[in-house]
Amino acid sequence: MPQDPPPTESDDAVIDFLAERDPQADAHWRAILTGDTSLAPASRLGRGLFRHLPSEPRCKWCYAPYGKPFGPLLGRLGWRRWDKNPSLCHACMTYMEDQQGGAEVELAVMFADLRGSTELAATMTPGAYTRLLNTYYGIAGRAIQARGGIVDKYLGDGVLALFLTGYVDQDPASSAVEAAQRILDDVADHRDLPSDHRPLPVGVGVHFGEAYVGIVGQAGQPTNFTALGDAVNVAERVSSSAAAGELIVSDTAVQQLGRPLEGAEPRELTLKG
Repeated sequence: MPQDPPPTESDDAVIDFLAERDPQADAHWRAILTGDTSLAPASRLGRGLFRHLPSEPRCKWCYAPYGKPFGPLLGRLGWRRWDKNPSLCHACMTYMEDQQGGAEVELAVMFADLRGSTELAATMTPGAYTRLLNTYYGIAGRAIQARGGIVDKYLGDGVLALFLTGYVDQDPASSAVEAAQRILDDVADHRDLPSDHRPLPVGVGVHFGEAYVGIVGQAGQPTNFTALGDAVNVAERVSSSAAAGELIVSDTAVQQLGRPLEGAEPRELTLKG
């Protein structure tokens, strides 16, 4: 087995950050991430009022309505859809960002990657390539959000998504697999893609495991809602093994599904690290 590289200053910063976590904040975040919003003061305050206001859909935490007649007004006051996951509102996420915390929870991680992007970019103008990437991001983002996932970040030509119990309508692994399948279906024949770039060569990987999820960063500095841990790394490496148009689901994720994947075949992989 290859030896792990020596820790870097960045690794030390992450270790220090995790070591300084507030246990009470961790318990608070764990409840939120797993679907128990009873510990969130913002949620309790909002639910007492917003539950009496029409209409659906709503923020899962505070019940703020997004639809008319009250949704547009509340949106201007901060209770609008959160960009990364419309099932939550901006006000609730701002509150959680102020807590500067997170928790170690189980989740499904999906990584979708555009194959041969360097070669593809060489055949297009920068503007055309940017439009193509933006179309791809839109396809992936809609598929992820439709299954209750969170777009963690766009990584050049890749999309990293998190599927947490407190956000999805079904189990995280099933939600991640369905989002991945929809992405592959849509990039194969989507009307917003140029005809000469259909199917768009995308490979996807899904893994299930435990990661630290929460707000990463120091107070007063830019922060980010993200996931850290081996589960994220494995998902990215599983994805890198997928060919264009292929979805690879780790054995751990398949076990969480509780059902066989139709048309799937077993494969043994050796992943970097």
